[in-house]
Amino acid sequence: MAIVEYRYELRDGNEILATGHLSREQPLEVGQEIEIAGHLGTVRAVEAIFGGHEFHLVVQSRRGSGAT
Repeated sequence: MAIVEYRYELRDGNEILATGHLSREQPLEVGQEIEIAGHLGTVRAVEAIFGGHEFHLVVQSRRGSGAT
């Protein structure tokens, strides 16, 4: 199985908390919950990056939402 590569943005509303690269064996889907950069979050967008083999991933942090 091929590894899926992502460039991610971890967000809290409009604020970007972290950016980076992430590799996964299974593709991520909108609505899926993941832990990234020490934060639990929900995938809000997965978009192919033109001309590359990576995807742009936007994850909304659950920080401040009452999640522990």
